[in-house]
Amino acid sequence: MATWPTIVESFPLTVSQVFRQYTTLPSDASEVFYHYTTRAGLEGILRSGGFRATYRMGMNDAAEFAYARNVVYTALDELGRRTDLPKVATSLITYARKNLDRLPKDTTEMASSYCACLTTRPDDSSQWTTYAGRGTGFAIGFHLPPFLKTPVSAVKMGEPFIYCAPVTYDPTKQRELVSRLVEAAIYDLQIFAAIHSQRSEHLTALRDRVTREIATHLVTLIDFLKAPAYRNEREIRLILDANNGTLSTSQIQHFERDNQFVPFVFMDLRDPTTRRLPLAEIWIGPRAVFSREEDFLKNLLYKLSYGTDYDDQPRIMRSSLKI
Repeated sequence: MATWPTIVESFPLTVSQVFRQYTTLPSDASEVFYHYTTRAGLEGILRSGGFRATYRMGMNDAAEFAYARNVVYTALDELGRRTDLPKVATSLITYARKNLDRLPKDTTEMASSYCACLTTRPDDSSQWTTYAGRGTGFAIGFHLPPFLKTPVSAVKMGEPFIYCAPVTYDPTKQRELVSRLVEAAIYDLQIFAAIHSQRSEHLTALRDRVTREIATHLVTLIDFLKAPAYRNEREIRLILDANNGTLSTSQIQHFERDNQFVPFVFMDLRDPTTRRLPLAEIWIGPRAVFSREEDFLKNLLYKLSYGTDYDDQPRIMRSSLKI
């Protein structure tokens, strides 16, 4: 880990603020996010109080990762050809590219985050078909905004925390996100030189710090960039960040997929007081036998204390689709 002079280390990075703005849900976002799953998956989630967050470098298929990585590299190349940026931009982009080439191979850096996927779309035919037993499963609707406002104290205490960000499908907005991070870094260097110090060792140290910050955020950004063909998914991703590696080895488990063992951690979404999930509603799939699955749900929810005596009892919804 690099060490910097105190004057450099304590300087607040605008590049980090830009990234936090992106990971803030838009004001018009729905307050209910859905996770499509099978009957076994639903029962496991309700009984455990959360679900599996997969090691972020093991969750994407090769084509998805390649697409997002290409967006980032192309955007950096375009920035490098711009003539309206100061000369320091070339240095920032060069060093960011070097870090980008290294970070995916660095298991220490890349193992810090685990990801789970949701969507803002209830009763969606493609989600039913792909993730919920071809329409025989369920879509669990979570009311997550209050939960996502709680990690501030965890961040400050150096504990693992969960944050949420929307997937971006628009190619123009994808390139703009990369540009904003680099432009924020340029602003940091200019302000630092104008107000704090022009000593070459300080400016070099700050350049190293912001380029590392850019690269780390860009690698994370890859998880949130998908091809326009998938825009109907309206995907939201939950990231469990270890916050400087505070996840213990005992928290990391593995599941087997394609003859490989993929790391995951349990993402607990229960209210710390009630120990219940923030359930808003549960949809029953269009190819399921509604009366049977409704009885199953009611019995399970009652056993798990989501009965009629609680205000947080989820609605049971019936799909109106035919697939």
